[in-house]
Amino acid sequence: MDGNRRWAKKLGNLVKIGHENGGKKFEEVIEWSYDANIPFVSFWALSKENILERSKQELDGIFDIFRTIFPKLLTLAQSKDIKLESVWDLWLLPPDIRTSLLDAIEKTKNSTKMTVILAIAYSGQDEIIRAFRRYITLGNDVSTLDEKKLLEFLDSGAFPPPDLIVRTWGAMRHSGYFLYQSAYSEYFFTESLWPDFSHEEFEACLAYFSQTKRNFWK
Repeated sequence: MDGNRRWAKKLGNLVKIGHENGGKKFEEVIEWSYDANIPFVSFWALSKENILERSKQELDGIFDIFRTIFPKLLTLAQSKDIKLESVWDLWLLPPDIRTSLLDAIEKTKNSTKMTVILAIAYSGQDEIIRAFRRYITLGNDVSTLDEKKLLEFLDSGAFPPPDLIVRTWGAMRHSGYFLYQSAYSEYFFTESLWPDFSHEEFEACLAYFSQTKRNFWK
């Protein structure tokens, strides 16, 4: 979900307005994905680097948006049988937001129609490091570690590897999203900033992916 700040600056608005419109787009894309019968959809809402490097003022604005969106997200999820999950560095978030998200995850744990995964305070490199630490802390022999076994210790290991990763704002880079699992992911790049991402572009993503031949992770 890249481009909120640039969208705001382009229109001469406060950065917080950009994040607010990005939040609205997040809700729209969940609806589009639901209607398209996509079983798993994930969103990188906030990176660990963002939390460590952005100003307190900007982060406070983002956290306020989370406080508004999460209750609405829970209502949507419960009405449509959507399971909410998250991959994150739990302790980097304010306690009330952490509690709100954990509550939403608990209340939707038995939902089966679709799974929405939120990556918040997330870093792909950090996820891999923490997976290694978990493996070693449990007394496992590093020499027995293989690709599939490492997946079991990743925060995102319970979810299928992403088939398609959509990058808004035209950034032609990986940035570390689901770093370990995305080795064979397809990519769709769009110049649109996240708040401008349209339903037509969403449909174009699906059309692009439908034409690809998938031979991996089978």
